[in-house]
Amino acid sequence: MVLTLSAAFLIRSFTTEDAHITTALTHLGPYLPPALAAALTGLWLTALSWREPLQSLSAPLPRPQAVRVFAAGQLGKYVPGVMWSIVLQSRLTAASGITVLHLTAAFGAYAAVSLSTGAVVGLPALADHAYGPTAAALTAVLAPLALCLLPPLLTVAVRLFRAVPALARRLAPVPGPVLRRAVWLCALSWAVTGVHLWLLAVALGADPLAAVLPCVAGFAVATSLASVVVVVPDGLGVREALLAVSLASVLPAPQAALAAAGSRLVLAAADVLAFGYGTLAARRVSLTPVSLRERKESPC
Repeated sequence: MVLTLSAAFLIRSFTTEDAHITTALTHLGPYLPPALAAALTGLWLTALSWREPLQSLSAPLPRPQAVRVFAAGQLGKYVPGVMWSIVLQSRLTAASGITVLHLTAAFGAYAAVSLSTGAVVGLPALADHAYGPTAAALTAVLAPLALCLLPPLLTVAVRLFRAVPALARRLAPVPGPVLRRAVWLCALSWAVTGVHLWLLAVALGADPLAAVLPCVAGFAVATSLASVVVVVPDGLGVREALLAVSLASVLPAPQAALAAAGSRLVLAAADVLAFGYGTLAARRVSLTPVSLRERKESPC
């Protein structure tokens, strides 16, 4: 039902003014490479944030391998249900001694970090929509303080949830310094990833300054809310509808829908490219010690 309504919203937005959409598509081309670069940088930061609790609960994970494993989980999110990501990741980390229990506990910690930081980064957009620019500016100023408070609050939350027997094995306490690094990396990833949407919106005619808040903060809100709708693969349709609503303040409805759909394509391309990079880098790292050993053992 949610997916049908979201798809109907997007299709209606696309079909109202075909001429405007055709014109808008011609403007996106030059902005797609920098938008993809922003999405890839944001995904890399997100992978490092996810890597922090996983390392503290299991074993060290090199950055290339972390990107590869995280990107594999990103590909798994396009299938309904959250466990597919963990299944894919467990196959890639089996040789590293990282178990499904480690991945499940790390996923719980990362999900809490991601949703809470997404709420903090996105709060100015909600404040602007509800109360106006002054409230948005005040919320943005207080955001760093809120991010500082998140690690101890998350620690307390984990302790409370671990008191529930059904959750005790699925959650594990994460050291405070690890949570702090994960929170700041994740907050930075929200901001950097939102730049890709800002570039698309500007390409379609949005005012560069006015578009910052609905693009960066609006992206964090839309993605966080859509991720809760687990029955829809990666919030497909839900995120686009929320993004179109957020962008309606700086773009006409057809262009706002086009920017939201373009965002989906850019982020999907970033997921695939990140997995490809992580795979090649991980193979190169794993082959290097073998090559050196073979050279030492060679009689020549």
